[in-house]
Amino acid sequence: MIVLIVDDDMATVDVIRDTVNWTSLDVDKVYTAYNIKEAKEILSEHPVDIVVSDIEMPRGSGIELLKWFREAELDGEFLFLTCHESFDYATSAMKLHAFEYLLKPFDVHVMEATLSKMIRDLQDKRNIKEASELGNWAKKNTARLYNNFWMDIFSSKIPPISAEIGKEIASRHLNIDPLSSYRLVISRLSGAERDREKISTNLILFILENIHMEVLLGNPQGTYVSGFEVGGEIFVVSIIPMSADAEDSVKKELLQKSKVLIEEQKKILSSEMTLCITAPVKIHEFYDAYVRGRELIEKNVSYYGTAFCEEDLSVGQSSLGIKLDADKMEVLLSENKKMDFMSMLKTCLNETARGNSLTADALNKLVKEVQQIVYTYLGKKQIGAFGLIEDETLSKLEKSATKSVIDMIKWANYLLDATFEYEKKIMKSYTVCDKINAYIREHYREHIGRNEIAEEFFLAPEYVSKVYKKETGISINEAIAAVRVKQAKHLLDRGERVSDVAEKVGFDNFTYFSTTFKKLVGVSPSQYKKK
Repeated sequence: MIVLIVDDDMATVDVIRDTVNWTSLDVDKVYTAYNIKEAKEILSEHPVDIVVSDIEMPRGSGIELLKWFREAELDGEFLFLTCHESFDYATSAMKLHAFEYLLKPFDVHVMEATLSKMIRDLQDKRNIKEASELGNWAKKNTARLYNNFWMDIFSSKIPPISAEIGKEIASRHLNIDPLSSYRLVISRLSGAERDREKISTNLILFILENIHMEVLLGNPQGTYVSGFEVGGEIFVVSIIPMSADAEDSVKKELLQKSKVLIEEQKKILSSEMTLCITAPVKIHEFYDAYVRGRELIEKNVSYYGTAFCEEDLSVGQSSLGIKLDADKMEVLLSENKKMDFMSMLKTCLNETARGNSLTADALNKLVKEVQQIVYTYLGKKQIGAFGLIEDETLSKLEKSATKSVIDMIKWANYLLDATFEYEKKIMKSYTVCDKINAYIREHYREHIGRNEIAEEFFLAPEYVSKVYKKETGISINEAIAAVRVKQAKHLLDRGERVSDVAEKVGFDNFTYFSTTFKKLVGVSPSQYKKK
C-alpha cells in the first residue's frame, strides 16, 4: 500500500508521517505534499492507494483535489483530516465518496484505526473486482463470512435449533463445531455520542472488533467476533471456545483480558464499555445467552465500565431501592443548597454501588423518589410541575438515568438546575399578592405580620395591607391565621399534642390559637383531635 499526505502545515505532515506505525498497516511508501499542485504531480507520476489530505489550503482545497482525483479515474481512497467542522465540507466530501472525515487535533490511534479499515475495505473491493467467482472471494474474506453467520445467530435469523444451525454451517462451508461449548463476552458501549461526532459508527465497530480479536482471541484476523448496533447502542460479541477441563482457568483469564480490553478501548474512544461473560453455552443457546447478557448489563448498574461473569452475580439480588432522607433533602431545596443535596444523593449511590447491589430497578425507584421530593417542594410553593415535565432535555436525561451512577448524577443535577430556574420564572410572573402568599406559606412558623412582609418586599406596610385586602378580600393577618390553622390540622391528624401544635405553627399564645382555630374550623383543637 502507498499513502500520500497533503497539508500546507509542514508540522502536521511530519507528525502524521513519523507517528503512524505504517509497517503494521502494510504500507510500503509514504509520499508528502504541501499544496495541491505538488499532490497532483505525485498522483500523476506514482500509483497511490490512500490520500490523507487537509481540506482548506492557500493554493486550492482538498475537495478540489478529490474531484480531480475522481475525474482522472484514479484507483484509491481519500481521508480528510481537518479542523473545519463544516456541514458543507462534509457534504461535498461524501458526495465525492471520501472514505472518512476526521477532525483535528490529530489522534494517532484514531488515524491508525481509520487507515486500517480503509486498507481492508480497499482490498475487499479489489479482490471482488479481480475475482469473478464467489469461491475465490470467499477464500480471501473468510472473516466476513463468519461474521455474517454470527450476525444471523444473534439476530435470530437462524432459528436456535441444533439441526438448523448444523445445516447452515454446512451450507456456508464454515469450520465450526456445532456441539462445542463456548463463553460469550458481550460488550456494550455507552455514551458513544462524542465518538460519533468524530468518526462513523462503522469505524467505531471496526475499531472495537479489532481490539476484541486481538486482546480476547489473540488474533487480529479472528473469525469469532461480531459487532452491531441495536437501538442506537453498540454491542460486540466475542465467541470464546471452551474445554471442559479448563473452564475455571478460562474464566479467570477472560476477566483479566477484559480489563486489558477496556484499557485499550479507552486509548482510542471516549465511550464507556461494560462486559458480561456468560456461562458456557452451546451454539443453539447463543441467542438466549446474548439476550440474557444484555439484560444483565442493563440491570446491574454497579458493574458499569467493568467486566463481570454471569455466574458470579448474587442470586435474588436486592433491588428495593435506595432510601433517601426526603425531609432533609426537601429542606436543602428550600434553602437552595444544591451542592449539599447532590452530596447526599452521591453518598447514597456510592454506598450501594460498593456492595454491587445497585440495579436498574433501584435507580428507577430512586428517580421517582427524587422527583417526588422536587414536586413536593414546588407544591408547597403552589407551583405546578408542568414546566419540568415538558423539558425535552430533562426527559432525555431521565431515560438514561438508570444506566449508570454517572447518568443518574447528570439527570439529578440538571433536574435541580431546571427546578430552580423554573421557580424563578414562575415567581417573576407572580403578583404582589402571590408573592405575599408564598412568603406566608414558607415563614408561617415565624413571628410575621404586616410589617415583616412589607420589609421583605421593600414596600410600605399601609400599601401592602391595602393591595392585599383589595385583591383577596381578607387581611394579611387573616391569611397568616388561615395557613397556620391548616398546618395545625395536619399535625393534629398525625396525633400530635394540641399544646405542641400551637407552638409549631407559630402561635405564641395558646388561648389565641384555640380561639382562632375554632373560628375557622368550627370546633376547638381538642374537639377536632378527638374526631
